[in-house]
Amino acid sequence: MRFLFLDQMIINILLKQERPSGGAAVQSYGWAKGLSENGHDVYIMTNLNHEGRLKEEAYELNLIPFYDESRGIRWLRWIYYRFPHLYKKIKVTRPDYLYQSVPGWTCFLIGIICKRLRVKYILRISNDFFLDDRFQRAHSYIHRFFMRRGMEMTDFILCQNEYQFGILQQQYPGKNVYKISNPILFQNNKSTPSPLSERKYIAWLGIFQYQKNLKLLYETAIKLEDEQFWIAGKESSKLDDSTRLYLKKLKVLPNVTFKGFIERHEVPDFLKNAKYLLNTSHYEGFSNTFLEAMTVGTPILSTEKVNPDGIIDSCQLGIIYKDAHNLASLLNGVSPSKYKLMSDNVIQYVTENHNYKILAEKLTGILNAS
Repeated sequence: MRFLFLDQMIINILLKQERPSGGAAVQSYGWAKGLSENGHDVYIMTNLNHEGRLKEEAYELNLIPFYDESRGIRWLRWIYYRFPHLYKKIKVTRPDYLYQSVPGWTCFLIGIICKRLRVKYILRISNDFFLDDRFQRAHSYIHRFFMRRGMEMTDFILCQNEYQFGILQQQYPGKNVYKISNPILFQNNKSTPSPLSERKYIAWLGIFQYQKNLKLLYETAIKLEDEQFWIAGKESSKLDDSTRLYLKKLKVLPNVTFKGFIERHEVPDFLKNAKYLLNTSHYEGFSNTFLEAMTVGTPILSTEKVNPDGIIDSCQLGIIYKDAHNLASLLNGVSPSKYKLMSDNVIQYVTENHNYKILAEKLTGILNAS
């Protein structure tokens, strides 16, 4: 099979001096690597108009330039430059399947191209946000209209959890909708995870933006004043007022340390020395930071809003809390033996459910069967 991945942000993973990439790009890269290592032809269309040197592994990939976002007159450029560029690159590549990592109004254009070139169109739902009224409040009717028309033109829609699956089945009856876990690249670690007594801090990892709810992070750091919090991340290009306010407040707390943006190869060490990975988000799909923490035996702290398919509590992968006060009470009840159980469980869970090569094989099985 021949696959073409459309993801402008994958380039940020491939640069020697990495940049924030977002969870959708991490997923795309995991699928691409898994399919490639399983013997399929894989091409990646991404933003090659960048400054910086590429990692050596990037030269082993079939990279295709995305359109130049700075070129042309707003809106008109879609007609005379961007759409023709995409059409030409996809036609020359001749993929059997095209994978788009994030839904949006451009799904409509990609759908037209795929129908015209007889390419099977795969769309990945990377966040719960895209399927409910939160997206409707944030985007215009025109944007939503073309996105829906585009989703109707897909051949396959891949989602991450039962919440997404249920909405998609209701909104797109008869469509090939499949729930399939996020892939993650990691080497199975045979060493025993560190016990709670040897871990130093509670880790928080992400891009500073509204979705990540820094207000709750601040409230938690205030309530758990005896715990150290290490925060790794970088500001979003569009910083909202709430995030800006609570970033400022967090930076003056004595038990909070900002580590800045850390590159992907630094994430395992950052997380394996942490007692827990703390998630404070308003919403997610299936956060890749969960998987990164699981690979090094670090349990997860998350709210009821971000507990995909209820796995964190049902599989004993961490603790689900309601607010900062509730979390403080729950943490007091964690014994060394309970912590070890959670630590062992997360490694077992990610190994059995999120191996990138196994999931790539599962994906091709779905495509073949359909």
